[in-house]
Amino acid sequence: MARLRPGAARRADVRVFSSASDAPRARRPTDAILLLVSVLGIAVLSFPAPGPTALDRAIANLVGDLPGLFGWFWEISYDLLLGWTLVLLVLPLFARGRKRIFVDALIAGVLALAYALVAGRISGTDWSDSLGSLSASEAPAVYLAVRLALTTAVVVMASPYMSRPLRFIGRWVITLGAISGIALGVAYPIGTVAGLLVGMGAGALVHLLLGSPAGRLSLDQIARALDDLNVEATDIRQAPLEPSGVALALASASDGRSLTVKVYGRDAWDGQVLASTWSALWTKGERPSLGKGRLELVEHEAFVTLLAERSGVPVLPVVAAGLATGRDALLVTETTGRPIAALSPDDLDEATLVAAWRSLIQLHDLGVAHGRIDGESVVVRPDGTVALGDFGDAKVSAPPWAMMADRARLLVSTALVVGPDRAVDAALAALGSQALTDVLPFLQPAVVDRDTRRTVKEQEWGLDDLMTRATEATGTEPPELSELRRVTFRSILVVVLIAFVAYIMISAIAGIGWENLVDELTSADAGWLVVALVLSPLSQIPQAFSTIGAAAVDLLYVPSLMLQYGIQFISLAVPSSAGRIALEVRFFQRLGVDAGGAISIGLIDSLSTFVLQLVFILVISLSGLASLDFSSSRSGSSSSGGSSGPMTLIVIAVVLVLLGAIVALAVPRYRAALRAAIPKYRDALRAQLASGASALRVLRSPSKLLMLFGGNFFAQIMLAIILGICLRAYGYSASLAGLILVNTLVSLFAGFMPVPGGMGVAEAGYTAALVALGIPETAAVSTAITFRLVTYYLPPIWGAFAMRWMRHHEYL
Repeated sequence: MARLRPGAARRADVRVFSSASDAPRARRPTDAILLLVSVLGIAVLSFPAPGPTALDRAIANLVGDLPGLFGWFWEISYDLLLGWTLVLLVLPLFARGRKRIFVDALIAGVLALAYALVAGRISGTDWSDSLGSLSASEAPAVYLAVRLALTTAVVVMASPYMSRPLRFIGRWVITLGAISGIALGVAYPIGTVAGLLVGMGAGALVHLLLGSPAGRLSLDQIARALDDLNVEATDIRQAPLEPSGVALALASASDGRSLTVKVYGRDAWDGQVLASTWSALWTKGERPSLGKGRLELVEHEAFVTLLAERSGVPVLPVVAAGLATGRDALLVTETTGRPIAALSPDDLDEATLVAAWRSLIQLHDLGVAHGRIDGESVVVRPDGTVALGDFGDAKVSAPPWAMMADRARLLVSTALVVGPDRAVDAALAALGSQALTDVLPFLQPAVVDRDTRRTVKEQEWGLDDLMTRATEATGTEPPELSELRRVTFRSILVVVLIAFVAYIMISAIAGIGWENLVDELTSADAGWLVVALVLSPLSQIPQAFSTIGAAAVDLLYVPSLMLQYGIQFISLAVPSSAGRIALEVRFFQRLGVDAGGAISIGLIDSLSTFVLQLVFILVISLSGLASLDFSSSRSGSSSSGGSSGPMTLIVIAVVLVLLGAIVALAVPRYRAALRAAIPKYRDALRAQLASGASALRVLRSPSKLLMLFGGNFFAQIMLAIILGICLRAYGYSASLAGLILVNTLVSLFAGFMPVPGGMGVAEAGYTAALVALGIPETAAVSTAITFRLVTYYLPPIWGAFAMRWMRHHEYL
């Protein structure tokens, strides 16, 4: 492998701008994510705004207690916010072809100023106070930090255009300026965070409106980088196809070999992280590069390639890898030959097909999964041998399912070239009957990448035909998929009856009339109701991460999110746990997971939610952040003779359980069914325990645990925020801790009730808990109904679209 030449003297590659002045611009979904985070963050901060909160005072006192020597430092750092803003505005004016950056920066600043003024006004800060804080450098503190928002917007907007060192300077200026604002008393921490969010949102909005460059190297810069790595290359050109987050170039070596150059540019790194993360949410085979530097990515792929080559696996050899003088990371590999996707059926004889399978088997014998097997990564060389390339997503010490997924992808990739019959015959010759049978559960659309899936749809055959051919060759039956329950008139009738019972229960607990309830509902602030409805689908975003953390297999984020929406549809359309379980089992079976493992994933996810809810209740109750007084009388009613909300709920729950037990034992038909079901469920439980043992391996992975508990944590926070917004629609407010306590207690309680979806029980529980929090009864009932409407009864609308999406993409 070539390395940098010691003491090699060359002109320093000094860069001010990351891309050429005429570099194409693009609008990236990642900017939409940043804008969404900004809006959600400002919505969350509107609860404690304008401050100061107890945490604000503690942080301000801590910063203020620092030695007096820092006084001048804080003043200079705070003034640097405006100074650096001016630098970023003026710098493009003195560079050729960069005037457009100046205009974009001005637009970002204006948007940030308007955004900050509106956000401050909503939280109770006058327009004049917000504008005055732009030039102020001393107390009193104002919500929000307008100067910080302005600088952040310009820095965020200019980042894709500037070189990496200038980006770091901008981030340090913002960091020190934020701390300085707190130290000088210009803003409290809550206003500082709000200023950062406003600036980030304004900069992202400009990128969405006007586009931004990717910061990738020009061909001349790639040529200089190759020279740094001692690689003599000619005919350098951009590759027609590029994976996300990395630039790809083609070149020719001095001896005529074809070379592929992967470039992780220094100045493109921010975009690479965001782009690769976004692509990993959508595309099978993509992996986010979070936590990995550009050199680490190059070293990983080079290491796996060399490891495989040393063990006798035919691979596309590494020519050079390392950092160039300009701090760009490059990986140069030989790609002499033709990928199988570019060959005709006559070019691939049976021996070549079997050789491709044996190459993959050799790789798996090392414990390495390729991760991106397709028609481009399997190459046939001029001498007829087969080699594997593109090890960027390879896993060392890979789990068995990753290797099975590799084999399923190779079977599909070869079938696209030579047809299902020849592809299956070659796989059977190389693997044998039993090993090919083990691959069949993974022969699902969700296992292959998007491009392969699209190509399969263009064929006269489908994956089901390939599955049929493989089962015929092995003499086995195709793996059965769980049946999904459909919406029936009976299920609709159940929902209507439960809704009627819900109204009876709520009226009994709250003791209010229908007219009072209607008056309260019609008096709601429509603006807050719209905000609650908009935030409702977003509450499933962190829940999808929890599902990914609970699964041992690699899941794509977007399908996991669609699964959450689909569960919301099933939970109301078919109000029983059977419908939800069937949906989850079918979804995970499409990824090669057996029914027992699929149920285990749902169980792990549910258990983590239960544990987290208990932690929330204990922490909030023991710390005194919030409490519920169920013994107090109802607001606006007499204090005598009323039974408490919780006692009523407990009595209802006990009655429901006893009635169910009596019916099951008294009716001969149900009693016989119960006796017949006990052995079946006992056997199913034993099988479930066996599958669950392997599923529990996810608990050994720190990253999986982080997604599992982190996703559930933020999902609970989001639901509490939506509950608070529904409460605000009726003119009342509560602390975030109190809202979390209410939502957690009621969710936990309703989950134990033998009522599908907690219908009726949940509404009554939210009413009783909100009254115990100090909310008047009429407002509590209205809030409970509204909250359940936007989080349970309306989500099936977009859940139906999610179900259609999953069927269209063959996840169901």
